[in-house]
Amino acid sequence: MIKEFEYKGIWWLPDNPEKRISGTLRFTPNEGAILDLIGSIEDIKNMNKTLEPEIVLGISSNGKNITLYKCFETKSSFSSEGFQTSLFYANFVFIGVHFQKSEDIRFKSISVHCLHLDEWVNISGFDIKPLGEEKEIIIKYKLPESFQADIGDGLKILINIQVTGPSLAFVQKEAAIKQETEIEIETSEDKSFEDCIKVIRQIQNFLTLGITEPAYPLAITGLTEVNKEMVEGKICYPPVEIFYRLPDISKASKTLLPVDMLFTFKDISNRFESFLRTWFGEKDSLEPVYDLYFGTLYNPRMYLEHHFLSLIQAIESFHQCTCGGEYLSDEGYKAVYKALVTAIPENVGSDLKDRLKEYLKYGNEFSLRKRLKEFFDKYRKILDKFIEDEDAFIEKVVNTRNYQTHHDKELKERAVSGEDLYHLTQKLKMCLEVCLLAELGFSLEEIKDLFSRNSRYRQESI
Repeated sequence: MIKEFEYKGIWWLPDNPEKRISGTLRFTPNEGAILDLIGSIEDIKNMNKTLEPEIVLGISSNGKNITLYKCFETKSSFSSEGFQTSLFYANFVFIGVHFQKSEDIRFKSISVHCLHLDEWVNISGFDIKPLGEEKEIIIKYKLPESFQADIGDGLKILINIQVTGPSLAFVQKEAAIKQETEIEIETSEDKSFEDCIKVIRQIQNFLTLGITEPAYPLAITGLTEVNKEMVEGKICYPPVEIFYRLPDISKASKTLLPVDMLFTFKDISNRFESFLRTWFGEKDSLEPVYDLYFGTLYNPRMYLEHHFLSLIQAIESFHQCTCGGEYLSDEGYKAVYKALVTAIPENVGSDLKDRLKEYLKYGNEFSLRKRLKEFFDKYRKILDKFIEDEDAFIEKVVNTRNYQTHHDKELKERAVSGEDLYHLTQKLKMCLEVCLLAELGFSLEEIKDLFSRNSRYRQESI
């Protein structure tokens, strides 16, 4: 994914393989995949139409089969001499395979190497004895065992360590051994590429929660039946490299240590399967919460005010999803709602009356203040160490949310801004992470220890 490349080759549409056009495919993580053609892959009769071929096939000059998926034309032009060029953008690039139609794009397994995954897993096969009096350096390496989690629905998640050994030379001046950690997704039945991407994103989010930084995929490879071949009597599946645009990945280069993370693999190694089962099992019910929380992490340029409001909404959504939060039963509130609507004076204009009706529909739901108080009641054992004055904290959050939502001048003085808003937002982020860790399966004592050792949260105070 972070690899940049350029392939010159010939390109065509699956339903028109006779018409092949020369061109160059360029890929960068920030810009994605751009196909620059000398000519057009479409017939003259379609020149005035917007071209959106689902698949474009190609063979590079060095013999690689390439499939471009979900493409659209961004530019087509003629020179004064009648020389035509066209540009296409491709959402996905598969190198090492030709998929003739979208239904063929299915995988039996996908392997992903993510940013900070090596540090999060932090398992080494090295045994190194440094240079000493014996004037000898001894380096031993033993490949660590894989870890496997069966999360149901024919899906298995594995943590594998891959290693490349030293090369041998006639004049040996150096020797290098490099290990790399990857997540492998195995399926009992081939999954569509779209389903595979959903699983990758779920794992990516799980890692991001633990790492506290976006776990962008650095490399993705897959095995597909389309590539199935026999080699010396054995079935083989040459790997397919997968690429798509990741505009923020180039900015995510800082080194993280386990002390910078919320939790690591070693914290959950004996519960790896149960934690992943819980994470995937709750992906539908907590999807609004995940979208809001991870949206703040994957969008570092988000305005601080929007970051704050997203976390508030995520906390309210989490409370609603896990605790409910209604003063009366739905049936009980119907009578109250009817009475309140009936009490609206007849002389109130229709626009205001409709607005009041819409507002009253949600009058049975707990206020933000009440939800936060219930949150503190449940997690006070953890929060007391980081938030000294519970009432003052809740007051700041409620007033700031109300001001940021309604921009009422009377609330402006009671709302926080600038550096105070930053620290308040960090505390809200921690509050939401406490919820997610508890829902995942950590005990309150474990969560308290995780936050206490985290270098970032040790510095936060209100």
